[in-house]
Formats: sequence, structure tokens, C-alpha cells
Amino acid sequence: MSSEHIDKLRHIDSVRLSDHQTAKAELASIPVSALDTDEVHYYRYLQCLILTVDSELTDIIARYDSLLEESVQPELRIRVLGSLINLLGVKRDWKSGLQRVEELLALLQEIPDSTYKPDAYLNLAHFHLNIGQPETALHFAERAFSSETLVPRIRCGLHLVVISTKSKLQLDSLNLAEFTEADRVCNNAGQNYTIVNINIWKAKWLLQQNRLDEAQTVLTTTLMKAENFPASGQLIEIYSLFAMVYWANEEYDNANVYADKVMAVEFKEDFPQPLIDTYDIKRQLAERNGNYQQAYQYLTTRQQLEQNMYERQLADEIAIQQARFDIDAKQSEIELLDKQNELLKAESMLINERLENSLLALALVSILLSSLLFWSYRSRKVQSKLKMFAQTDALTQIANRGHFTDCLTERLTQAQKNGSLVGLILLDLDHFKNINDTYGHQVGDWALIQTAKAIKESVGDDNIVGRLGGEEFGAVITGKLEGEIMHIAERCRVAIENIQSTMSEYQFKLTVSAGVSNSSQAGYKLENLYAAADLALYQSKHYGRNRVYEYSSTLVG
Repeated sequence: MSSEHIDKLRHIDSVRLSDHQTAKAELASIPVSALDTDEVHYYRYLQCLILTVDSELTDIIARYDSLLEESVQPELRIRVLGSLINLLGVKRDWKSGLQRVEELLALLQEIPDSTYKPDAYLNLAHFHLNIGQPETALHFAERAFSSETLVPRIRCGLHLVVISTKSKLQLDSLNLAEFTEADRVCNNAGQNYTIVNINIWKAKWLLQQNRLDEAQTVLTTTLMKAENFPASGQLIEIYSLFAMVYWANEEYDNANVYADKVMAVEFKEDFPQPLIDTYDIKRQLAERNGNYQQAYQYLTTRQQLEQNMYERQLADEIAIQQARFDIDAKQSEIELLDKQNELLKAESMLINERLENSLLALALVSILLSSLLFWSYRSRKVQSKLKMFAQTDALTQIANRGHFTDCLTERLTQAQKNGSLVGLILLDLDHFKNINDTYGHQVGDWALIQTAKAIKESVGDDNIVGRLGGEEFGAVITGKLEGEIMHIAERCRVAIENIQSTMSEYQFKLTVSAGVSNSSQAGYKLENLYAAADLALYQSKHYGRNRVYEYSSTLVG
């Protein structure tokens, strides 16, 4: 790379957040034709970063995807993936986001000493905040904080993640010192956009503490910074908080002014919570003025917004779950194809061995019978072994997804003929990714093996147990009554909860969420039985994990 151009690109990179307009102008002044390939990639990445502030995110995501199709240097690829993951979280494209997360984590394993690992962890933390996993977000933030090469910009972003995470988990767990330190770090780094977000959380915290004058002061100073980012959604948050502070201070005219400012924002529907809070203020103002019809209309709108927000959150959670399922299924398919290739190689070797021995038999008639007997015996052993490989999960030694599905289909067909009951239990380890990330994949593999053993012992030898992908397991139960299937699922849950992790040389807790369905509820169609158990499993996850839910028609409602 030429020193002149790379130095200028690095300077633009360092000032793009603190002086957005200058960075944009300087980047536009660089002649792209004078850059080499690596410099062009860097230029295009900076272009995406700068355009993110005031361009349509769909276009930026497409630009990132296009850049990743080229032979980008690994260090820059880490940055591109991190930035793309962040945007995919904002756009709620969960499947693409989770796929890119897996790609980024794999790349970080290949380059453990990457300069941009803290940056990657910061983006991973933001993504997990967006998918409603604040504990995982905090985990990635802590890993980034432990880095010895933490630049001020990243340290500032990590402070925002910690404050956002604690706010989502329990707002009153924060203290003023955390906001003060975050403000100091971000001011030194010149990260005005992040400072605005931190101060929004600070104002919410002060409002909860009933420190209204301090909250108003924070909002006043923050508003001036937020006006530099009019399309970010920060303004609607600030206007809404102003309205709530003024209402609490009994300054009703000012509360109405800022509530109207919220209503005037064109894209207010994209930020349902501050809009809901604002409609509540408008309702109370209307009631205070004796305009009960208007108050009722505000209440009705507020309730509809709350319902829409709940349905959107529920749809997001289901979409995230489906995205994880699709990724696991794809991985299982890839593993199956790899195993099939291994089988084809083994069969080819076997055929070659047979041919060689056939030729040898022609020359050595005296040992023909013994040769045929020997290869017949060996063939049976090889075929038996190949069949076992094709049907068994290599790690846990239970049925793989394909064999499990075949067995379930077979039992459903047989049960439908004689009118007997088939039950399906789906089990998914809780927070298993944290175990892998914290203790390593060897410990994660140990946990999967112990889980499989616990499930197999709990359901008995007459039933089928399989690993469906990742940390998800299944069990097919036949010859039991409906109530007994729930008892078996609960027995599995307790057995997994009682696994002692000390044998892995680490101390952690294993729990599982389970969903149960049976053919009397969902019928004998494989897809329906799976969908019913999957919905029950989702309820187990949604309502606290480490529990068992059984499918019923009320879950759909």
C-alpha cells in the first residue's frame, strides 16, 4: 500500500464518528483509480461506515455483502463482518445475522491475535442485545474489556453495551458513577453519537430515581448533540423523556409541547416504546383538561401500540428461533453430506479390495474358498459399520437427525394403523453457547455427551433418542399414555439439571427447556407433530427456561 493513501484512509477512519462531514468530504476527494486492491477494499469499507449515518441500511448491507464476496484481507474481513452483523441486527434480519455471527466467530478462532477482536466482540454484543440476549451481550463485552489493545472508541462503545444491558435487565442496578465514567471515556474518544445514547439511558435512570431537575439538565445538553443525527431515532427518545419529566414536574404545557414534538416525527412508528409513553402523557393531559373522549382515543391507540409491539417481539423471537433451527439443520445437512462422502470413499476402497482379491483368486485356486469366506465376513462388518456411521451422531453416539426422523416417521405410520399414541419430546440446552464461549468446545462437547446419556437413561431402551443439531435433542415415546410422556420429559429435565459439571474440571449449571407433543393433539403427520413440540419448546424458552411445556391449542392463540 502507498503510504500517502493508506495514511489518509486511516485518518478518515479515526475521525469518521467525531467529525462525520469532514470524513465524508475527505473520502470523496481520494481518487479510487490510484488505489491498489487492498486500499480499494479499505476505501469501500469506510464508505459503508460513513454512508450508514444518512443512507438506507438495505443498500449498505448489500454493499457489505458485495465486499465480502471478494478476497478481502482477514483483518479487514473481521471488521466488515462485525459492522454487517450490527446492521443485520438493526434490520432484524436474524437468519443472515446469525449466519454471519458463526462466520465471524470462526474467523476469530483462525486469527486469535487479531487487532480487531475487541471491535468484533463489541459488534457481537450489540447484535445479541438486538436479539434479546443481554446476558450474552454482557459476556462479549467482558471479553472485549479484557483485551490489552483496547482503543478509546471501542472502550466507549463497550460502556454503552454494559449500561444498555444492565438497563434492560434491571435499570436500578446502575449507579451514577457508571454513567460518569462512560461519559468521560466517550468524551475523550470524541464519540458524540454514543454519548447521546448513554445520556438517554442516564435520563431514564434519573427519572426513575425521581431526580427530575438532573434528568432535565441531561436532556437539555444531550438534545443539542442529538440534533446532529436527526435520522437516528435519538430525538424521539429525548422528546418523549422531556414530556415525561415535565409531566412529573407538573409543567403540563411543556409536557404537551414535547409530546407534540414526538407526534411530529415522521418515522415515530419505528420506535414504539417512546411513542407508547407519549400517548400515555397525552391521555393524562386530556383527562386533566376534562376531554375524556380524546383521552379514550389516546388510551385506545396506546393499547393498540402495546399490542403491536408485543406481537412484533413475539414474531421476532419466533423468527430468531426459526433462524437458529434453519442454521442447525443446514449444518446437519453439511455434516451428513461429509459423512456420505466418507461412506462413498469407504465403499470404493472395499470394491477395489474385492477386485484385487478376485484376481488373486484366479491365480490361487487352492485358497478360493477361504478368500471368499474371509471377504464375505469382512464385507458384512464393513457394511454394518457404514450403516452405524450413517445413522449415529459421532459425538454423542445416539441417533443423528436423519435417522431420528426416519424412525419417527416409521413409528407414526405404524401407530396410525393400530390407533396407538406417539409422543415427541424436543429438548434444547439453555445458554449452551455461553458454555462453549466461556470454557471452550471440549467442555461443550462433554456437556452434550452427558446430556445425551441423561436423556437416554430417562426415556428407556424402548424409545428413540437423537441429536437434532447443535444443542437440540429429541425423543420419540411409544407405548405410553399422554400424561406419562410429560412425566418422562420432566424426568429428562431433572436428570440434566443434576449433571455434575465438576467432572469437566469447571463449575457451571446445565439446564434444558423442553416441548412435548403427541399424536392425539397434532395427528400423525410428521411436520405437525414437530411444529407442535417446537411451539411448546418456544414457550419453555420464552417463560424462563429450565421447564417443560406441553402443546395445546391454547398455545397458538
